Amino acid sequence: MPALRATELREYAVRQRERTIVVTALAVSSVVVVLLACGFWAFFLHVFSHPISPGLVGMRIDGDTVTVKAGQCPQDRVRWVEVRDSDAERLIWRGDRPMTEEGRSGLLPLWDAKAYGTTSAATRPSELPKTLDVSIDHGPEYGVSEVFDIAKVRAAALPPGSYWTRDGVRTAEQLDGIPYCGGSSGT
Repeated sequence: MPALRATELREYAVRQRERTIVVTALAVSSVVVVLLACGFWAFFLHVFSHPISPGLVGMRIDGDTVTVKAGQCPQDRVRWVEVRDSDAERLIWRGDRPMTEEGRSGLLPLWDAKAYGTTSAATRPSELPKTLDVSIDHGPEYGVSEVFDIAKVRAAALPPGSYWTRDGVRTAEQLDGIPYCGGSSGT
């Protein structure tokens, strides 16, 4: 009989170890699955909330005049432009339905009420925030957005017709040549 008890104890110990291994494996697997799900959720949330921009956005400041140029495909038309204070994340200005062909083609004077069908405010703030987040909507397919450091834009030596971008100084033609337009030329 004593040998039987020892065998039972060994089997009991083996079953306990097996249960411990299975429970631990299930717990670790559950944690890994939850972390992967959270990671995929965060990734897709980021991708869909910040779509990849098909082109660059440039800015120039001439005295009190602030102009942005959005690189876009020839067939695209701007629907609206928004300007936000990046630090405070508050809307400063919005212009809907550019009135000129240049505006619909991505050359957008900011705070110019005459250049848009409707605007949220007609005058530029007396002091621009340190950083401006400019978003431009081209319709249901895409939009472009860029955050501009106002000190860098003002410090850039911009020749006429050129704009400061995150990739350096670009002309309007260069900006329009950057987007992928489905195999068509961007110029």
